[in-house]
Amino acid sequence: MSKSVGAFLVMISAAMWGISGVFGQFLFEHYHPDPVWLILVRQLAAGILFLLYSALKGEPVLKLWNSGRGNVKEMLWFTLGLLGAQFLFYYTISIANAPTATVLQYEAPIFIILWQAFRSHRMPEKRELLGVILAITGVFLISTHGDPAHLVISPMALFTGELSAIALAIYTVAPVNILKQFSTMLIMGWGQLISSLFLMPFCNLSASGVEAWDLPSIASMAYIILGGTLIPFTLFLVGVKIIGPARSSLISCFEPLASIVCTVLFLGTQLLPPDYAGMACIIITVLMLAIQKK
Repeated sequence: MSKSVGAFLVMISAAMWGISGVFGQFLFEHYHPDPVWLILVRQLAAGILFLLYSALKGEPVLKLWNSGRGNVKEMLWFTLGLLGAQFLFYYTISIANAPTATVLQYEAPIFIILWQAFRSHRMPEKRELLGVILAITGVFLISTHGDPAHLVISPMALFTGELSAIALAIYTVAPVNILKQFSTMLIMGWGQLISSLFLMPFCNLSASGVEAWDLPSIASMAYIILGGTLIPFTLFLVGVKIIGPARSSLISCFEPLASIVCTVLFLGTQLLPPDYAGMACIIITVLMLAIQKK
């Protein structure tokens, strides 16, 4: 397949990820599901689908758990980060909106940079420091609209949005060794499934919080499960094989743009100029750091 096809697949996958947050916002605004229930069902269904996919490809799905204590430890750290990133992302949507949650989570590379600098006992490079400054500026504009004495989003939304970025950073850097030994699909499958099991003590599967499920709500939930996990992830992996991880990371910045456009156009969410400016700062940061890796 050509490079243009690979780029198109990565763009579609990024757009599908971004739109999944929009469907989440639609559900929270109109049907008021329990956020814990929504994440539990999403993780459970996605985990089963990923593992089935791996099994159909002939991969031994249990081999990871018999491959040594170090691999199991990495897998558990990955699962913890995945659970935090997914739960906090949708929880932030429930108390703010999809663009805010998506862009705040996109700060993850900044936390990775700070962690790597701490571990290596060095100061971040000039471009990395500029990225940190831009990201902080973006968060400041999104949360205050330029007035430090006034928060325009709830402190809880800001807190959970930042935590979701930290969790995303954890699950990005945690599986260093197991990614060399097992497929990403298998690792994601176990991560999704185990994270859903962690949530089960805090939620009743039969109590969604939705008074009556109709076609729009069912379609939205189906998209969150399929369009926000298995389908875009498969497309993304195919695209990465064609154009490589560097270009893929650049194109994947289409995710927050898709979330912003769809939320404004279809849900009527109003964003002000400081919101756009803050989001642009964070997206530019991610693009700049991705170009650096190229």
